[in-house]
Amino acid sequence: MQMTAQHGNWQKQWGLLVAKAWSDDNLKQRLIVNPATVLEEHGIDVPYGVELKVVEDTDQVCHLVVPASPSGDLLDEELSASAGFYCYSGGCGFCGCGRCGCGCRGCLSD
Repeated sequence: MQMTAQHGNWQKQWGLLVAKAWSDDNLKQRLIVNPATVLEEHGIDVPYGVELKVVEDTDQVCHLVVPASPSGDLLDEELSASAGFYCYSGGCGFCGCGRCGCGCRGCLSD
């Protein structure tokens, strides 16, 4: 069964792929150079026309992602549940919350 980025379980699939890439430099380089192909190989569908960029955090470099702006006006309650509210980055240890699906899981102990 293929997963898509819209499917709730894609984050688990992504996490498993990242874990494999940490132990396989060839896989990691392929993921950085051609992410759509590698994602497809690991059961994650990439919608047609979507451009992907994979970058790697280091001890000295942490990438911050500005999510796409939602259309329309959002209420304060909706803003607090938005992707960027609780988390600044997924893997550098900068945020420590996990509410946005970044995987750090720090908020789960609250």
